[in-house]
Parts: sequence; C-alpha cells; structure tokens
Amino acid sequence: MAGMRPVAVPERPLQTRPVLTPETALDQAKRVAQAVRARAPEAEALRQLPQTTLDELQASGLFGIAVPREWGGSELLPDVWLEVIAEIAAACGSSGWVYGVLLGHMWLVSQFPFEAQAEVFSKPDALVASLIRLGGSAPRRVPGGYRWQAASGRFCSGVDFADWVVVGGTLQSDDGPPEGRWFLIPREDIEIEDDWFTSGLKGTGSKSIRVPDAFIPEHRSVSMQGVESGTAPGRAVNPGELYALPGSTWTFVLSATPIGIARGAVGSAREALSQRLERLPEEHVADQSANLERFARACTEVDIAHLLLQRQARRLVETLHRPLSPLERTIHRRDIGYAVQHARHAVNVLYELGGGSSVYETAELQRQWRDVNAAAAHFGLQWEASAIAFSRAALGLPPAKSDRRGR
Repeated sequence: MAGMRPVAVPERPLQTRPVLTPETALDQAKRVAQAVRARAPEAEALRQLPQTTLDELQASGLFGIAVPREWGGSELLPDVWLEVIAEIAAACGSSGWVYGVLLGHMWLVSQFPFEAQAEVFSKPDALVASLIRLGGSAPRRVPGGYRWQAASGRFCSGVDFADWVVVGGTLQSDDGPPEGRWFLIPREDIEIEDDWFTSGLKGTGSKSIRVPDAFIPEHRSVSMQGVESGTAPGRAVNPGELYALPGSTWTFVLSATPIGIARGAVGSAREALSQRLERLPEEHVADQSANLERFARACTEVDIAHLLLQRQARRLVETLHRPLSPLERTIHRRDIGYAVQHARHAVNVLYELGGGSSVYETAELQRQWRDVNAAAAHFGLQWEASAIAFSRAALGLPPAKSDRRGR
C-alpha cells in the first residue's frame, strides 16, 4: 500500500536539454518525422511507440518546448506546438498523438506548486501521461494530502513511458460543493492493463490504468478551476507568458494530430492519384474531372482546418492575463471541433480517391484513414456539442445544464 513518503525537493535548475527556438524546433520535428515514418508499421505491431522513437524525441529537445525556462526548457508558445505536432503526425499519427499528449502535460505540470514541479522537472527525461477523469471511488482528504483507492480509467496514451500520471477527479465536501482537481501520481502507484487493441491509433499504447491505493501529498494536487481561472500556484512560480495562458492551452495539443494526419494523407493521395493518372491517355484523364474536383476540395478543407487552428493559437496568446469570456470559450471549442471534423472528412474523401490499393495494410493512406477517425472520435474534438454551446452563447441563451464546464 502506498503511504506517506518524505518528499525531497531539489533546487532548480537541474535539467539539461537542448534549448530550441521556433525555427530549430520545427527543424528537429522534420528530422524526427523522417525516422518515425519508417517505424509506423512497427508502432502498430507493438501497439505502442518503439523505444527508439521516444529516445529520438528526448534527444531532440522537443519535449522541452512546453517546459519553463527556469527548469531548462524552451518555453515556446502554442503556435509552435501546433506545427511541431502536426509535422510528426503527418509522418505517423500514433507518434504525433503520443508526443502531443505528453507535451501538453508538461504545461499542465507547470501549474502545480513548486514542490511538484521540482519532482517532475528535475529529472531530464521525465514524462507525464494523464486521464482526464479517473473512475471508480472518489479521492478523499486525509492528513497531509489525499488518498485515492480502487480507481481506474481508460485511454492513458503513452503510459508505458511515463514517470508520472496526472488524473482528474472530483473531491467531495461535507460543507461545500464538489471540487474538480488534478492529482499527480507517480508511476509506481499505478497498474497498467494491456487492453489497447484498436482499429486506429494502434501505436499510442493508450491503455487502461488502475490506482489500487495512492497517497497524494497536498503539493501534488491543483484545482481545475484554479488552472482555468489563472490562479493556480504554478503561475507564481513561472513568470513567462506561456504559463499565463488559458487553461484550455494544454488540451489544444489534441487537435494538432488530426490536422497533421490529414496533411500526410494529402501527400499519400497525391502520390496514388498521380501514379494512376499518368498511366491513362489524356482523353481518359478528362473523365476524371469529378475526382480531380474532390481532391482539390479535400486539400482545401485540410488547409482551412490548419488555418483555423493557427488562428486559435494566436487567440490563446491574445487572451494573456485575462479570462476568456463565455463566448470566447465556446469559439475556442467550436473552431477546434470544426477544424478536426473537416480534417477527418477530407481524409475520408482522400481514402476513397486512393482506390482499391488503399485497402492494403502496407498503404499509408489506409493507416491515415484509420488514425484520423480514431483521433476525431475524442470527446474533446467533437463538433455538435461545441456548435450548440457556441450558438447558445452567441444568441444570449444560458449554457445547457450538460455543458456547464470550464474552458
């Protein structure tokens, strides 16, 4: 049973990793992408990323682009995150998803108290996985912190490589309303269930986890509302503008992978169509006008989706040091849902245009088709709920009871 262990808090900075600029970060992403593309079939066979991929990502310094400078990181803004994740996801959707998810948690850890940041960031290659909601029993307050027993949840992407897991839970109170909190739990206090057998994003290793019994010191927990409102204790520790961004910043990473997959699918479909059409006489190429129009429309949809997310990354920065209005929160969700679902639709069209050769397991296009549909199924990337929330806010209607959540 996990008990109350003494916490040794190191001084900072102890971490050494390459410090990147926006330009060098994208250069590193392109270099890594060339290698992970060749390993995409291996990732699917393993049902998790090959260790070589994690080693290359670590050596590149790319996990550090969301880490505070005070801890040896590069502290780059979300517009860079978007381009880096999309570059990797264009080569391998599973690699892009795992990288993006683990990257976002570096930002989330920066919102925790100094002691928790020290425990995570003092190890040069520490990685943090997450579950937004851990089911089963609820956490409870105990002297010195919290205890969580008999809890479990699904979809913990990249957990096999994680040193820590951030989990979301609701703390019940006898004298107040329930409180949503993030809890930071070390790897030794969780159990992994190898149940990741899926049709898409096969290489993400998004397995289920169990927390049989964990004591969580007070400094390893932070209020969800505090992260959303900008009052989390980590804001005082890290003065950079990146850590004054809205709480939705760390979930923004989820949208980048479908966009990257779609960009990769454009390249795959272009190659497949070119090879097919170059074998046809010109008079037969003219008969393909409908397919040529569909290809152009799909390419445009991908570009629009990418541009929407680029605009959203800029908007996050524009909200520095002030809370988002209710309407702005719904616009953030609306644009993400629209962009991701249009990217998914574009890939579905491109897959159809690929013809019969796309059904083979060796075809990149069929992997991209499976991966983008799996990614777009994430509840945070849906269109209908975000569209309704936006319309209610824009028309002056109160939020639906089922949608009264933070940004």
